[in-house]
Amino acid sequence: MISISVILSLAFYAILPVLFMAAIVLLCRRRMTLSFWNIVVGAVVFFLFSQVLEQLLHAYVLDYNPVTVAWLKVHPAGYALYACLAAGIFEEVGRYLAMRFVVRNTDNPGTAVAYGLGHGGIEAILLGSIALVQALVYAVMLKLGQDAQLIADLGPELVEQIRADLQALSFTAMAGPALETLTAILGQIGLSFLVWRAVETRRLAWLGLAVLVHAAIDFPVGLRQVGQLSDVVVMGPLLLIGLALALSFLYWLPRKSAVAVPQHS
Repeated sequence: MISISVILSLAFYAILPVLFMAAIVLLCRRRMTLSFWNIVVGAVVFFLFSQVLEQLLHAYVLDYNPVTVAWLKVHPAGYALYACLAAGIFEEVGRYLAMRFVVRNTDNPGTAVAYGLGHGGIEAILLGSIALVQALVYAVMLKLGQDAQLIADLGPELVEQIRADLQALSFTAMAGPALETLTAILGQIGLSFLVWRAVETRRLAWLGLAVLVHAAIDFPVGLRQVGQLSDVVVMGPLLLIGLALALSFLYWLPRKSAVAVPQHS
């Protein structure tokens, strides 16, 4: 039997990224200009560069090239390094091109925060909330006794696996991945500041720094995916990074509105 607490937990964590972003908007709106256009640009560019272009590279490297497929299978650290660098390069180059040519320069830090909200927000929704909503639908159907419909659609073995996974869920078990997601949103805002700095100064060294920081954050996550690190080892540093980002964001927020806005063509 699927408990009500599991259903409520799935619903809460599915909408948590949206609530978190809304809280950031409310916190920032009196201190800076957050353009809705820039939020949309951040979301669209993330999807294009991460979910389309990067996936094309992954299809070649991980599926169609026998040399890379064989090498990466026996070198898990190499796989993690490849994955984190690919993510860093595609996302940060896309971010730079968007900030250079597409976003509207509202003010600093408003431009970077808005873009980071779009980038981090759509990432959280696509890679987290959608899966939770799907799990929520399954949980409700099982709770209402609609097993036969699910079995007809998915097969009995998969339905039993889904039931077992849902019964094992708890509010606290889902807290770790949720905190990782919120940390990622803050991280995308922080990376947007680095890339915006590259646009303002016309110095690509800032873009290179953003790529390296992005890759450094993703590398332990990649090692976890290939079983080289445990969740506990990965989550600890990520939560510390999230706390540092949150405190830095809150500390600098009142001061940023007083910074003069450098205009660029």
